[in-house]
Formats: sequence, C-alpha cells, structure tokens
Amino acid sequence: MSAKKKLLVVTDLDGSLLDDSYSWEAARPALHCLKTLGIPLVLNSSKTISEMKDLAHRMGTFAPMVAENGGLLAVPQESGLLDQPKTFQRMGSDWIQITGLSRDFILSRAHALREAQGYLFEGFADWSDAMVAEHTGLSSGAASCAQSRYATEPILWEDTLARRKAFEGSLAKDGIRLLQGGRFLHLMGPADKASGTVAVKALYQRAMPDVEWLVVALGDSQNDQAMLEVANIAVVIPHADGPHISPQAPRVLNASMPATAGWNEAVLTIIKDEIGASALK
Repeated sequence: MSAKKKLLVVTDLDGSLLDDSYSWEAARPALHCLKTLGIPLVLNSSKTISEMKDLAHRMGTFAPMVAENGGLLAVPQESGLLDQPKTFQRMGSDWIQITGLSRDFILSRAHALREAQGYLFEGFADWSDAMVAEHTGLSSGAASCAQSRYATEPILWEDTLARRKAFEGSLAKDGIRLLQGGRFLHLMGPADKASGTVAVKALYQRAMPDVEWLVVALGDSQNDQAMLEVANIAVVIPHADGPHISPQAPRVLNASMPATAGWNEAVLTIIKDEIGASALK
C-alpha cells in the first residue's frame, strides 16, 4: 500500500467482533495490530452509544462510532476530527448527531398500530432492564445502557409473516423501516449502517485530504449488507451454518470461522495483503 493510502476498518459487533458471550478475546491479535499501525477502528452497530462507549474505552479506540443501525453518529473529542461541529450536539466527551427518526416518533406510530390492529410484538420499550437482560443475555448494567436509545427500537415479532408485511407497509408511510438484525427486528428511520460508514469516511477524508482511505467493513447479518457494499473490502463473517449474506463490493472476503475468531483471521489477512507481512510482526 502506498504512503497515500490508509485502511479504515468499520465493524459490526454482535456475531462479528463480539462472540456469543460478548467477548472479543479471540480478536486481540488483530486489535493490537490495528492499534500499533494507527488504523482507525470504527464500531458500527445496532447497539446504543452508551453500550458502545464502554466497549470503545475498553478496546482503546477513539474513532467515531455509528450507533443504532446508523441512526446516531458519535465523534469523540479525542479523535480531533471535528473543528466546528455545527450540526452536532455535545454529549459528555462526544459530539453526537441524530441522523434518523427519533425513537419517540417511531414508538408512537408502532404502538398506535399495535393497539389498533392487535399486532403481536414486544420491544425494549415494553421491558424493564431485567427483562432486556433476560432477552439479550446482557448484564443488568449493560441492559440499562441498551435501553438508552435515541433513534431505533428493537422488537421481537410474534405474529404471522403476512401481518408483519402489513405492519411494515403502514410504518413505511411515516418513513419507518423494518430491518432484521441478528436477534431482533429493528424499527428505524432512513439512516443505516451504510450512510454512517460514508459519513465517517468523509470525516477522515476532510481531516486528511491527501490520504486515500480504503474502507474495510466486517459484518454477519442482513443489516450489515448495505454497510459492506459501500466498502472497498467487504468481509462476511459466517454463522455456524455458513454465511447468509452476499454483498457486492470490489473485494469480498468470506471469513472461515464465525464471530470473533473469523474476524481476527480476516483482519490479519487484509493487513498482510494490503500493507505487508512485516506489519504483523
């Protein structure tokens, strides 16, 4: 890779960088390599910014984060990427921008339809922190962070497919989309992980205009496909029974193992291919 080119790694979390126990232990070699080489690691997830801030802190990354399936962009002050954040607002040490519809608007429409049509579904807004923990396997503290939402609502659909399509059609009139994630059906606005990826790349491009940024995106689910398709290198992380998405990108790499182990192997392979074997030493 020439001096003018640099990798920008954008990753999904659950089922990709994180395993079923929410651990990234198996990815430590690749994470260490990214940090040593100064390659930005952008977390792009359906998780909330509260959940992702803790993960980013423990991973030691200060890159921007795309939360709630693209509904919210958070740029840490430490990143140095925003000089005059006119369209952002301050939240602690981050600048944030809500890029989708508000959760309050989404809930008002979805719950009105549930009451009127008797749709069978439950979501985070219906549950206590303890119930969120039970449904997700999160700790009580992490479940509380997962409830802190601004632009999306995860639900469990318990009705028929035909009624789901009717529900989806009604919500679409208000600009609300349904997107299947790894565990939940997400109610969200027009923003997505792809638009979040493009926005983050633009921040880096503006800050370092002489660099040609090569975006590497890693994901495992349907809600990652658009993100993978705006990348230069798309990495499909398989589930135990094989990959379920087939993104179209300039280069597509199918990891050989699910979750964190596959993520680690794929990132190290790309670093070796794009920078050289010496970068792994």
